[in-house]
Amino acid sequence: MSLSQVPRLLEIEANTHERLDEARRMRWLGEVAALEESLRHIRNKKQQAERLRQRAAAGDAGIDALS
Repeated sequence: MSLSQVPRLLEIEANTHERLDEARRMRWLGEVAALEESLRHIRNKKQQAERLRQRAAAGDAGIDALS
């Protein structure tokens, strides 16, 4: 996961929430379960991206301190 992929990941997350709402309305239980699993994976990817962002920020701060 790269930080440049985060905007697309957020689009996918929003779309998945919309699909999940529809699946719940229609009572498509298998689809609900699959979409909830997809959202868990998306959440993990967002956490990975946040850790990368924090490392990048810490690295930049370390470089600035050396200058």
